[in-house]
Amino acid sequence: MKIAVICGGLSVERDVSITSGTNVARALRKKGHKVVLVDLFYGYEGEYTDPAELFEREQEDLKYSVKVETPDVAKMFAEGDGSRIGKNVIEICKAADICFLALHGADGEDGRLQAALDLAGVKYTGSGYLGSAAAMNI
Repeated sequence: MKIAVICGGLSVERDVSITSGTNVARALRKKGHKVVLVDLFYGYEGEYTDPAELFEREQEDLKYSVKVETPDVAKMFAEGDGSRIGKNVIEICKAADICFLALHGADGEDGRLQAALDLAGVKYTGSGYLGSAAAMNI
């Protein structure tokens, strides 16, 4: 199965999310799945011409751990292009059979990403956008 693991994002829990996503991706690869790890805010770091080809590449297991300092998400957003969803994230998700949402906090648990994925016709793990928004109480 082709699985996009989405992590990172623009939450103060960003590093925890990347650690979770890295561990999920590693476990899914061990089970024989074709996995692409994608940062929700930065997108996929690497060159490719077709998102589907990413799932055919050999992916290395990354080592990532939570940093001592909380990420400065306001600075990250200010340095970005004004979008909370990185370049080609939705296209990579469309090329997957399913997306595993390994996000914590805003953007990943509040229903915004789920709504965007629903609009794009992408299957994902977890609750839908309404249930996610209600659970985050935004």
